[in-house]
Amino acid sequence: MKVIVHDLGQASWQKLGMRFHERDIVIGNGMECAGGDIGKAVGSCRQLVLISRCVYGGFSPFIQEVLEKCRNVFVPSMELRHGQTHYVVKNQNKNLFGLVCCFYGEDITPGEEQLARIQSVSDGISLQARGVKIVFYDTQDKLRQLNSVLV
Repeated sequence: MKVIVHDLGQASWQKLGMRFHERDIVIGNGMECAGGDIGKAVGSCRQLVLISRCVYGGFSPFIQEVLEKCRNVFVPSMELRHGQTHYVVKNQNKNLFGLVCCFYGEDITPGEEQLARIQSVSDGISLQARGVKIVFYDTQDKLRQLNSVLV
């Protein structure tokens, strides 16, 4: 099962023509997760896909908000991993899902791209994903290439 979180408008999302399986969960701007618990959805997925406009070298505010809700699967304590401070994971799903971060936007500078890569890897370590794949597209139309990236 994939959990796909995007910040695209409804018309832009439908233009992408994404292929899904029956159990995949799609959460967009203004949409709610089935059951309302994004943390549980992320805790049981095999792939978490974040499609975000690149905003100052990071995720858009909507994607940031969803990531904050994902923190519900963590206890409030922190631990040191790979020389960095990260949340402690409560569930046993660690290293079972892959994280795919897709950034889009015109005029993404090399500095913003580097910051987005750093944030994506850090979030992957915090969520204890088995791996992080990061892709950049300079327009929303090129996001159609995502079908070849997603498993």
